[in-house]
Amino acid sequence: MPEPKLRLSCREPDIDTHRPLVDGSVKVEGFDLQILPGAAPDPDWDARDVVASGRVRDFVTGDGLVCIPAFPNRKFRTTYIYVNSKAGIENPRDLEGKRVAISYWGNPAAVWAKGALQNYYEVDLTKVTWLERNPIAEGKPPGIRTEPLPPNISTDSMLAEGAIDAAIDPNVLPSIRNSDPRVRRLFGDYKTENQGYWKATGVFPISHIVSLKQEFVERYPEAPLALLKAYRQARDIALHRIEGGDPEYLMITWASYILAEQRAVMGENYWAYNIEDNKRTLEALTQFCYEQALTPYRVDYRELFHPAAAALPGA
Repeated sequence: MPEPKLRLSCREPDIDTHRPLVDGSVKVEGFDLQILPGAAPDPDWDARDVVASGRVRDFVTGDGLVCIPAFPNRKFRTTYIYVNSKAGIENPRDLEGKRVAISYWGNPAAVWAKGALQNYYEVDLTKVTWLERNPIAEGKPPGIRTEPLPPNISTDSMLAEGAIDAAIDPNVLPSIRNSDPRVRRLFGDYKTENQGYWKATGVFPISHIVSLKQEFVERYPEAPLALLKAYRQARDIALHRIEGGDPEYLMITWASYILAEQRAVMGENYWAYNIEDNKRTLEALTQFCYEQALTPYRVDYRELFHPAAAALPGA
């Protein structure tokens, strides 16, 4: 009897945490894993890496999904705060009174960055004018000022020309990649800043959470555990490709040294696929979503996850 298909839609199939699944190095026990394009439309997929803030937001209205504690994309999002070099922004509090562009209010990069600005750097978000690239209908806290960005001008060019003072973007802006002196990161030494934030908070922001459709889980109750085990295996292969006996990252000469440094700062299980090692980050995620009015109450993060997957021993 053929194994049932599990159609996995990866937003970023080429990232290191997904590649072993995509290239077939890792199988999902009991299932014929089929990788779909990252933009695979509903109802094609059975599982995908869902935007973390969107998952918390949509849980409230019942989106028919169940999560496993696999987090293939994580980034310290304050690294992605960019400022115009002449805007007079030297520290986070200088963002108050300024015009800051974001993709949209609930974008995960913006949610994590705003949460850190508010709770760690003590920035008053109501004193910032937020300009949205793709405004969508979602709640915002009292006192928050938002405006739409012009549709035909890129955020990067507006920032370089001084039409806006700062931007929070999910990716590295072209001006940064091209070393345009008119634009710089808010935190030049972002590694040191990230490490300080981690040491103070224990928060390592989660961008995506792997989720399955509830109807698929009902048909195949073994799927969440099988997929979680596969994601753990894929992660371990990704780590081995950096620090194994014959590392694959040749163009980053000190990649294994940097990985050892990250573990020394953040612990051996810093990229854990379980609940316990991610408790503080998941608490921050639901806190930030509530503070930023994406949810009407603070969601209990434990309710997001499939019970058996959440209880699976190991990292």
